[in-house]
Amino acid sequence: MPTSKKKYELVEAACAFWFNDNERVRSPFPKEIQPELKRKAQVEYLKWLRNLTENDREEVDDGELVGVFEMLLFGEALKLVDQDDTDLALTIHHPFMPRVGDLVDDEARGPSRVMERRLGQQDDQKPCMIVILQAVDSKETWQTEFVLPP
Repeated sequence: MPTSKKKYELVEAACAFWFNDNERVRSPFPKEIQPELKRKAQVEYLKWLRNLTENDREEVDDGELVGVFEMLLFGEALKLVDQDDTDLALTIHHPFMPRVGDLVDDEARGPSRVMERRLGQQDDQKPCMIVILQAVDSKETWQTEFVLPP
């Protein structure tokens, strides 16, 4: 298992990735909760590390450590946000999906702005995100669906 210094470096790297917009992802976490979120997730992470058996410590690698910290980070974020803000909860659950206000370039309709999104199910019962958009030029409202990962 990595050293204490390495464990904290992993926390810093994960927070730097998820708290800042970058090429691969926009931060799903509001700036105002980030300091408390980092603190709470780190406390939970240290609890998790303390509960590992000696055998677990030998087998755990950096990828698993990052994965566990990220899982705790997202779980703690959901506890810190307003439970009535369903759109923010959707962003935290699905940080790679389009968000309200995003501009999407559709081949048939041209640029369209995301107006609303919600969870749903496709005909085959797979969970999906239903996204309502409005074409910028024609003002036509339309919708599309994205299958959500299991």
